[in-house]
Amino acid sequence: MKVLFVTYILVFNFTITCFSQEGKLDKAKKSLTEKSEENSEYTQSISTSTNSNIISSGNIFIDIIGTFAFYLTYGVLIESPPEMNTKMHDAEISVYPFKIAKSGNYLYTDSTNYKIVRFDISNNFVIENKNLYGNDLNVDFRFLKRMGIEVDYLQLFENVGDISDKLSVFSAMVNYHRVRIQRLDVWFGLGAMYVGNTVNKAGFSYGIGAEWFIKKPISLLASFKGSSINQRSVNKTKLLLKYHLKNYQISSGYQHFTIGDASINAFSLGAGASF
Repeated sequence: MKVLFVTYILVFNFTITCFSQEGKLDKAKKSLTEKSEENSEYTQSISTSTNSNIISSGNIFIDIIGTFAFYLTYGVLIESPPEMNTKMHDAEISVYPFKIAKSGNYLYTDSTNYKIVRFDISNNFVIENKNLYGNDLNVDFRFLKRMGIEVDYLQLFENVGDISDKLSVFSAMVNYHRVRIQRLDVWFGLGAMYVGNTVNKAGFSYGIGAEWFIKKPISLLASFKGSSINQRSVNKTKLLLKYHLKNYQISSGYQHFTIGDASINAFSLGAGASF
């Protein structure tokens, strides 16, 4: 009886140990690399159906409606005619956030406190638990008053028993800063996202973000980047509270990562600077 009991305990412990050896990063990589024939066939079917339905109407009224829709979309996404006569139209990039007490990333007519281009660099340490942590490096290059190129490199590490695992996610976005008022900066962007290590696959990405400059020296940043690799979601979400000190800042908050079948909720702490 004792032999059976000891054997049961050993088998149970072995099963639990084997089950626990699959960490979140390993799970993420497997889900992004496994083949899905059903999804591939579905995508091909949708693509074929869509292409077969794209035909020219040849109807002048439909063309007029299409033109109207184009300008309406342009007004919503880029700039509407009434906005061309507002201060936001000519808002300049501030030397750094809160250079002027009531201005964040943008300020209105000012001959000394604006920059033609600006680099914002930040680095955040992220941690879900003692076994899963990483680093998120972000570089944002702003130019032409309302444009930006944002590069983000996330490196995650995980310890599962005696096994160490890692996973990197790289994204590059071209952003358009749609709302450029002194207390609020809102943008959206398009680009690409790449998952490295054993995955080595890239996908189209989109993003949206906003920073609210509550009161000097405090601001609140929220952003989201999404992509799809092998029919699986790869998303990065940030919610950070920032404290600004001249052209430097420290931040703390929450970051969430969805990488394939893995979901990671991390505490974030970092610092940055504007040049």
